[in-house]
Amino acid sequence: MKPVRDRLIQTVPLYFLFFCSGFSGLIYQVVWVREFGNVFGNTVYSASLVVAVFMLGLGVGSYVTGPWADRRYDTRPDSLLRAYGYVELIIGVAGLGISVLLPHLDRISAAVSAYSREPSGWYVLSTASYLARVAIALVLLTPIALLMGGTLTLLIRHLVQKDLDIGGWRIAVLYAVNTLGAAAGALLTDFALVPAFGLFGAQMSAVFFNIIAGAGALYLARHVRQKVRHKVRLPPSLEASADRRSLGGGGQADRKGAIAPISLALAMSGFAAMGMEIVWFRHFTILLGGFRAVFSLLLTIILIGIGAGSLVSGFLSRRTDRPVHWLIVIQGLFVAVTLLGLGWSDSRPIEQVVVSGPAYQVLMGHAGDAVVAVQSEWTRTLSGLWFNVKPMLLEIGFPALLMGFGFPLGNAVIQRAEHAVGRRAGVLYLANTVGAVCGSLAAGFLLLPALGIQRSASMLMMTALAAVVPLSLADLSSRRARASVLIGSLLIGGVALGGWVTLPSDFVIDRALARSGNNERRLTMREGLTEVVEVTEIPGVGRKLLTNGHPMSSTTRLSQRYMRALAHVPLLAIDNPEAALVIGFGVGNTTHAAALHPSMRRIEVADLSRDILSSSSFFSDVNGDVLRDPRVAVYVNDGRQHLQMRPAASYDLITLEPPPIGYAGVAALYSKEFYALAREHLKPHGYVSQWLPAYQVPAATTLAMIRAFIDVFPQAVLISGAEAELLLLGVNDARIDVDPARLAAALSRAPVVQSDMARVDLGSVREIVGTFVGSAQTLATATRDAAPVTDDRPVQEYGVRSLLDFGEAVPPSVVDLSQVAAWCPTCLVNRKPVPLVDGLDTYLDLLGRAYAASPAEIAGARRLAESRHRLVLGSAYLGAIVPESADVHNVLGISLAEKGRFDEAIGEFREAQRLAPDSAATQWHLGAALASRGAREEALDHLRRSVQLDPNNLQARHDLDVVLGLDRRR
Repeated sequence: MKPVRDRLIQTVPLYFLFFCSGFSGLIYQVVWVREFGNVFGNTVYSASLVVAVFMLGLGVGSYVTGPWADRRYDTRPDSLLRAYGYVELIIGVAGLGISVLLPHLDRISAAVSAYSREPSGWYVLSTASYLARVAIALVLLTPIALLMGGTLTLLIRHLVQKDLDIGGWRIAVLYAVNTLGAAAGALLTDFALVPAFGLFGAQMSAVFFNIIAGAGALYLARHVRQKVRHKVRLPPSLEASADRRSLGGGGQADRKGAIAPISLALAMSGFAAMGMEIVWFRHFTILLGGFRAVFSLLLTIILIGIGAGSLVSGFLSRRTDRPVHWLIVIQGLFVAVTLLGLGWSDSRPIEQVVVSGPAYQVLMGHAGDAVVAVQSEWTRTLSGLWFNVKPMLLEIGFPALLMGFGFPLGNAVIQRAEHAVGRRAGVLYLANTVGAVCGSLAAGFLLLPALGIQRSASMLMMTALAAVVPLSLADLSSRRARASVLIGSLLIGGVALGGWVTLPSDFVIDRALARSGNNERRLTMREGLTEVVEVTEIPGVGRKLLTNGHPMSSTTRLSQRYMRALAHVPLLAIDNPEAALVIGFGVGNTTHAAALHPSMRRIEVADLSRDILSSSSFFSDVNGDVLRDPRVAVYVNDGRQHLQMRPAASYDLITLEPPPIGYAGVAALYSKEFYALAREHLKPHGYVSQWLPAYQVPAATTLAMIRAFIDVFPQAVLISGAEAELLLLGVNDARIDVDPARLAAALSRAPVVQSDMARVDLGSVREIVGTFVGSAQTLATATRDAAPVTDDRPVQEYGVRSLLDFGEAVPPSVVDLSQVAAWCPTCLVNRKPVPLVDGLDTYLDLLGRAYAASPAEIAGARRLAESRHRLVLGSAYLGAIVPESADVHNVLGISLAEKGRFDEAIGEFREAQRLAPDSAATQWHLGAALASRGAREEALDHLRRSVQLDPNNLQARHDLDVVLGLDRRR
C-alpha cells in the first residue's frame, strides 16, 4: 500500500496543477477570440484564425517538445517537472504581455488592411490583408501556444517514466483533468470572470493560474524526491528487444508501424469532431440565439464530455489488452449517436416555453427584430440555464463523451517504448489537432456554405467512420477478431448513415427554424458562410429578414419608421450632407432613406454578411434597389474595422443598426472606444445615430450604454423612432439643437424626403420634434452613477432581458418630455408651441402616456389599430401606440376645445365617458364643451354629475355656476 500512497502523493497535486493550466488556457482562448474580433473585425475569419493558430500551436508545441523530453528523460529524468514549472511561468509572462498589447493592435490591423473590388462592384478585404492578419496572429500567439502544447508532453513523459503498462491510464487522467480545467475556464470566463472583472481582468486570472501551476510544479520538483532509475542507452540494434514489453496477457510487442495508422485515425476523428462542433454551434445558434452563453455552454459541455471520456478510456486501457478494438467500436458509436442527436433536436419545445410569457404578443407586434428579445429568456431566468443545457446535453453529451477516448486509447496502443514516450505522445497530439483545425475550417468555410447542416454532418460522419480503416491496420489481434470488430463498427455507423441519408434534405434545418405564423410564408432560405438567411412575408403586413431563425429586420410600418429616422432626422439637421456610413444593412430602410437626400454624394454600407446583402432584392419595394445606386458603395466587412480603415473626418453621418445588442460581438459597436473612433471620423457638425432597443436589456445596462455614448458625445439627445426603439443622436459640435423653421425649409427643399417621412408619420416638423425623449442633461443626470460600456467590459452581452423580468421598456430616468426645449429652443414661446409645431404639447403628452404604458396596454392599442384605421391627433403612429383610455380622449378633447373645435372635442369627451362613466374630470370636460355649443340642459347634467363625483373640483363647480347663472338670466 505504501508505494500506491507515495504515488498518489506525487501525482494528485500535479493533476491539480495541470487542471489550473487547462483552466488558464481556455480563458486565454475565449478572451483572445473576443479581443481579436475588435482588432480584425468580428468576422468568422477572425475567430477561425485565432482558434487555428491556437490549436496548431498546441499540436506543434507538443510534437516539438516530445523528442526533447525523451532526451531529457534519458539524462535528467528528475528535471522534467522543473522544466514544466518554468514553462508555465513563461506562459504567464507571455499571457500578460499579450493582454497588454491586444487592445492596441487595431490601428496596426487597419494599416495593413486594404480592399479589393469584386466584379459585382462590392468591396472585400484583399488577400494581402488576410495574409497580414495571419502574420500578426502568428507572431503574437504562436510562441505562447507552442509553450502550452509542450506542457502536455512534458508531464506525460514525467508521469509515464518506465511504467508503460499503466501509461495509458496516466495519460488518460492527465488529459482528463486538463480538459476538465479547460471546461471550467470556458464556462467561468463568460459566466463569471468577464462580467465581474472585464476582459483584461479575466486574462489576469489566467496569468494567476499559470503562476500557481508553475510555482507549484517547482515546489514539487524541489521537495518530492524522484525515484527514477537512469536508463542506459543500448545500441540501436538491441533497442527493439530491450523495449519489448508485455501488453496485459496478450504478449504484444512494440510496433513502430502502428504510429502512422493511429495518427491518421486520430487526425480523421479530430477532423470529424471539430467539424461537428462548428455544425453544432450553427445548429444551436438557430435554436437558442447568437448569445455568448450559447457558445460557452456548448464548449463547456463538449470539454466536460471529452474529459469524462478520457477518464473512462483510461479505465478501459487498464482492463483490456486490445485498446485498438475499443477505438474501432467507438468510431461507429460516435457516428450513430451524433446523427441521432442532431436528428432528434426540434425547435418546438423551445417555442412552447418562449411563447408562454405575457410579453410575447407585445414583442411580436414590434418591428420584426424585437422578437429576438424573446429568445433572451434563456440566459436570465432561473430555469433558463437548464433550458439551454438540456437540448445541448441530449444532442452532444454522448458524442462529446466518445470524443475523449481517442487520444488516451491511441497512446495506450503505441506507448510500448520507454525511450519514445514523449515523441509518440507529441505525434498523436499533433495529428489530432491538425485534423481538428482542418475540420473546423472545412466545416465553416466549405461544407456549411455549400452543403448546409444536414449534408455537412453526413460528410463529417463519413470521415469519422472511415477512420476505422487505419485503426484496423494497427490491430495486432487475429484476423477473425479484427474482422469481427471492424464489421461491427461499420455496421453500427453504416446503419446510422444509411438512415440519415434517407431523410428529406431539409429535415434538420426545418426542425431547427422557428415555425412561421399561420399567415406567414417563407420566400427563401439559404445557408451561408456566417448564418442561415430567411425571408418571410405576411400578406398585407410586410416582409421579415431572419438570420439563424431569428428576426433581424422587416418592412412593417413601425420598423420602417425607426430605421428611416436613423438617417432622416440627423441628415435634416445638417447643411448639405454629402457622405454617410451605414453600419448594418438589414433590409435597406436606413440606406434608402439616406439616398433620398439630394445633396448626398456617397453612402458607404458596411455589413459582415454577404448573404444578407444578397437578399436585398426581396425588399426592393421599400429599399428602392438602393444597392444599385451609383452613390452607394458596399463593403463586406465588420463596421468597426471598416471605420478604422477610413480617413479621419470622412462622414457627415455615421448610423448604426446592428444585430440585437445581446448577440456575441455586437458590444464592439456600443462601447466608449467605438464612439471615440466614430467621432474621429465625423466631419465638424457631423452626427452619429445609434439604435438603442432598451427593451432587450435591463435598465442598468441601458444606462451603461447611454453613459458610453454621452462620455464621447456630451451634446446628445435621445429620441424614439418607434415605441421603445430608441435612437441616440450625437453631434461633433458644441451644441445639439434643431430649429423648426430650418427643418421646415429642409423638408420643402426635399419633397421626396418629406413624402418618404410622411409614409411613416414623420412628415411634419411637429412629428420630427415629437420623437424627443430625453435631453443631454437628462441623460447625464440619469447615468451619473453608471459605469460606461467599454471594450473591456461589454456588459450588455451579460444583461439580456428576460420576459419574466420585462419591467419598463424604457428606463423612466431617461424620459423627460418637458425638456423638449433643450433640443428645440425655438419650438416653444411662453411654453406654447409656435405655429410650425402646433399641437406639440399635446403630441408629447400622448407620447408620455405611451412610454408609461404597460405591455398589455400597448398590445391593446396595437390590436385596436389593426382592427380599424385608428388615428390619434391625426397620426396613425400615435394610433398604434397610445393606449385606449379616458385620459387620452380627455387630452385630445381639451386640445380640440382650445382650438375652438368644440364638436370634435365633444366627440372625444363622449368616448372618454364611455370608457370611464364615473370620471369626474370627464363629466366636467364634456359639460363645459356642451355648454360652449349651447346644449345647456345636457351640460348641466354632466356638470352636476362631476361636482357630485368630486365636490372639491372648484373649476367644475365654477362652470356649473356659470351655466346656472346664464339660465337664470334667460
